[in-house]
Amino acid sequence: MRRGLTFLTALSLLAVPIVDGPVASAGFPGRNGAIAFGRTSNGQDDLWILPRGAARPRRLTNTPGRSEAMPDYRADGARIAFARCGPGELANCDIWTIRADGTDPRRLTFTPDVQETWPAWSPNGSRIAYTSDAADAFQDVWVMDADGSGQRRVTTTVGFDAFPEWSPNGTRIAFTSDRAALDDIWTIRPNGTGARRLTTGMRIDERPDWSPDGSTITFSRNGNIWSMDADGDHEVQLTFDPAGEFGSAFSPNGRRIAFVRRSADGRFGVWTMRADGTDAVRRTFGVFDVFPDWRPI
Repeated sequence: MRRGLTFLTALSLLAVPIVDGPVASAGFPGRNGAIAFGRTSNGQDDLWILPRGAARPRRLTNTPGRSEAMPDYRADGARIAFARCGPGELANCDIWTIRADGTDPRRLTFTPDVQETWPAWSPNGSRIAYTSDAADAFQDVWVMDADGSGQRRVTTTVGFDAFPEWSPNGTRIAFTSDRAALDDIWTIRPNGTGARRLTTGMRIDERPDWSPDGSTITFSRNGNIWSMDADGDHEVQLTFDPAGEFGSAFSPNGRRIAFVRRSADGRFGVWTMRADGTDAVRRTFGVFDVFPDWRPI
């Protein structure tokens, strides 16, 4: 059984961590702009944004019959990469980009029966890392040029390698892997060499995100948000909510972290907190708002 990552399947992957102990994008430097996220409403999955200083979000995409999610802002804040999937849990998914205002959609991958998701821009905007099951049914990290050309597999172990996030200096890609245990945070060079394991133990460590200065990585562990030094040292638990949190993403100024929290009523909302875990504030109030990313301006 392949471990697919369509929007619907991403939800199913969350189910085990949230029930058994709850389960990102690099924070490129700049001023804090809008927060993009995926929202399910009226049976449709679209990209939405919460503009800076706004109380209510607005819809960015509206493509009937397609699921759009997992936004990632380019370092200049001008474009968003995202995944667009067909209907059904194991449907085809491709990587697209749009301008930050929702115009000028561009399709980058054209691979029927393949799931390509979780795009992440390189710091200079010339390449995009992403997750694909083209060569391994359990997913690998791939890299391509920003126009969709030059697609190349980065991880080659048999197993689950997913959720890539490019370091702000461009030298390494953080990702989730079960190659040694279920699941850990690893980093690797963009050329596929120098893999390093950062977390250990029989826990579910997923969806890493780099701080804008590259010194810190935030991630989800068994349903709470944690942080650690970029070399894996000094792990710190930031949240302690039994309902479940995941999908953390640093703000461009590095002072806050956006994340997803499951409320007691079963709704998933985007929250933000200080980088030390204090001052948590709910920012969206939909039924299912997930996988935020913060626009640098």
